Amino acid sequence: MNIIDILIAVALIALGISFAWKFVLAAFFGRTKVWSGFLPITIVSPFFIHLPSSEKSMIKTTHNAWVQIFLAPAFILCSLICLATGADRLGMPGTAMINYVLTLGKPGQPAAIEYNPGTGYSFPIVPRTMKAIYTVLTKSVLEEKKGKDPKAP
Repeated sequence: MNIIDILIAVALIALGISFAWKFVLAAFFGRTKVWSGFLPITIVSPFFIHLPSSEKSMIKTTHNAWVQIFLAPAFILCSLICLATGADRLGMPGTAMINYVLTLGKPGQPAAIEYNPGTGYSFPIVPRTMKAIYTVLTKSVLEEKKGKDPKAP
């Protein structure tokens, strides 16, 4: 492991901590900082603003329900990804932590994410989830019992 790998890992962990703090602000207080300029940049700007802004900048604090609905889950997901990737690059069990959280600590559950330093990440949870979603969406609905009027209260 060279110094560049260590610096990248530390930067990813710091970014993960920043996203975790942004999650706390978004989920519990409903606020985040956005850049109030060109609209396409405004939409993605909460993911790039991590430092305090000056008084005369175009970065403004917004308080809205959409922050709690959309940005809070996105921030915690980015936080977990950055923390796990940084920990894996340092040789710590980052994906083991994610798998522990996703399986709620139940032993014997299959891994959701697998990491191999040679090949990178694989996501065996995706095919399992897609199969379950397909089953739910294509399952036939049971008909009402005979003799019962479905419109009756």
